[in-house]
Amino acid sequence: MINIGEYSINPTKIICIGTNYMDHIEETKLEVPKEPVLFPKTLNCLIRNGEPIIYPNWIFNNRKYNRIDYEVELAFVIKDKCKYVKANEAYDHILGYTIFNDITARKIQVKDITSKLPWFRSKSLDTFGPIGPRIVSHQEINDPHNLKIELKLNGEIKQSSNTKHLLFKIPELLENITQFFTMEPGDIIATGTPSGIGPISPGDILEASIEKIGTLSNGVILEEKVN
Repeated sequence: MINIGEYSINPTKIICIGTNYMDHIEETKLEVPKEPVLFPKTLNCLIRNGEPIIYPNWIFNNRKYNRIDYEVELAFVIKDKCKYVKANEAYDHILGYTIFNDITARKIQVKDITSKLPWFRSKSLDTFGPIGPRIVSHQEINDPHNLKIELKLNGEIKQSSNTKHLLFKIPELLENITQFFTMEPGDIIATGTPSGIGPISPGDILEASIEKIGTLSNGVILEEKVN
């Protein structure tokens, strides 16, 4: 169970979409996907607005792995149990929209991609999924595909785009995802990040903002050493 603004949700899964903004595809030099690229994050990564992102000591002290990145994303929360949803019925199954920061151990991800391995371990470390600060209903948002989205690192804008640049739109995403998985109330789908991804360090402050939703703010701290 996690409280996000006025809502308490109990997700069973987090499904993320990779390479879903053209500018991000260009900066990562990945191929343009012909269908949505799906990957999971585990529930241990979820933290709320104001809670710290923990930078693991073993990554910080290892030059082979020591890069962790921010990725601001529009996410939507599922309202009811659903399977085989048609695109034209997608919004009937959405509780609302929120902000998700898909924190990623980038050097580990790149190593795994190069080795043709899943992205799983680079995405699901503890605290690597800040979410919030609130959930806004579809009625309040009206058009989720025309929202300004940005991320500031220590007050400096690093990512700035608009959700109109999503390659696969929300109805298409939900139709595709529910071909494979039954979605449960509270499940979270993060729709992908625009260009401008970059590294974080202990002491940094991240402010992820989306028009009509607000700002998700999280600091970065170095993991306490375990004796």
